[in-house]
Amino acid sequence: MKSHAGVVVEPMKMMAQYEGILLEPVYSGKGISGLIDLIRKGYFKQDENVVFLHTGGSISLFGYPNVFNLPVYI
Repeated sequence: MKSHAGVVVEPMKMMAQYEGILLEPVYSGKGISGLIDLIRKGYFKQDENVVFLHTGGSISLFGYPNVFNLPVYI
């Protein structure tokens, strides 16, 4: 998965677009990146339940305006 300045962007955009869930890039973004990687590699069985716990932190997205094309407020 491609990263920009150490931020794994693809999985974060995927979660926002398909699930409406905003993830911050430091913990949750890296966590979902790892989970998606395991899914793509077939680590989990087809009928296996998987839980991803997102504990918040979306406000930190504003610390990465250039990565996510966010407006910059001064």
